Amino acid sequence: MLACDLHVHIDGSLRESTLAELAVEHGVCPARADGSEFLSGLRFREGMTLAACLGRFEVTVGLLQSRRALRRVADELVRDSYLDGVRHLEVRMCPLLHTRSGLSAEEALEAVVAGIERGTASASGGAGEWLSAGVIVSVLEGSSESQCAYLTDMALAHSGSGVLGLDLAGDEALFDAPRFERHFARAKSGGLGITVHAGEDRDPSHVTDAVEILGADRIGHGVAAASDGEVLDLLAERRTVVECCISSNVHTGAVTSVSEHPLPVFLREGVRAVLATDNRFFSETTLSREYELAGRELSLSREELAMLSVESGRASFLPSGDRESLTTLLHENSDAELGTSKEGDLPT
Repeated sequence: MLACDLHVHIDGSLRESTLAELAVEHGVCPARADGSEFLSGLRFREGMTLAACLGRFEVTVGLLQSRRALRRVADELVRDSYLDGVRHLEVRMCPLLHTRSGLSAEEALEAVVAGIERGTASASGGAGEWLSAGVIVSVLEGSSESQCAYLTDMALAHSGSGVLGLDLAGDEALFDAPRFERHFARAKSGGLGITVHAGEDRDPSHVTDAVEILGADRIGHGVAAASDGEVLDLLAERRTVVECCISSNVHTGAVTSVSEHPLPVFLREGVRAVLATDNRFFSETTLSREYELAGRELSLSREELAMLSVESGRASFLPSGDRESLTTLLHENSDAELGTSKEGDLPT
């Protein structure tokens, strides 16, 4: 089934072979060592805490400190996602994390945009076949207001030339929406989409703050919202989209098992939702696998999965014309897979 991956972190989604090669190149993994053992040791496991999972990024971020590495990983991520049926990709990165070896934050962002452009150009099958991708710039929890202002300015400067949105990500124990309110408002008024990691941990009030203070169009994870009827009502009323990353949520301990994931609750309560990968390498997943999990473990019907596919197009941060064209493509593909053709077969 064709769909969009709207929540995927570049520093958590390297190819295995590329990660192993870069690790040897940087001396993180000795050339004589068993690469598979190194990679296995980095993977997320069920029941880890969010803080423990975030700690794994220290290794991968350390390997992504050059234009060459960033371009390569972005290019490969787009092409690998395309082969998995992804037709639009929104790649998250915090440019400030990639400045340890002399790159400026803007150079890091431009390298990822260049890699995305190269991957988009080379992956699609030819004229008339859709493939699009862009960057969502992430502000990290615990950042200063000046750092947020700098990243917001950078995202706005590249709006329309590779950047689609602004994100708040990182350790939710540091969540402080008011600190960043005016900068996220600037981003939104400047035409950027707003997505916020919130409710990945245990506090549904973070979801409320993300919507009401930061103006979130989408919520990353949002698991905790399912435990609070008022927050569910807010999400449904505001038409805010929850980006559900099933495998990741099991790994961070946000849910105890796949079968406990609240995606069915969101759908039942009228909350818009999509499926996403979060970290393809760390969680050893793909978007098609997330759809498979939703069908097999959460008992979502083929029609409900098709609805999620179409919703992923509607929820993208593409310009309105491109968003409508992409949604039409996904709708037609879903109709074909379901063996239907009448307009309106899928819920709107």
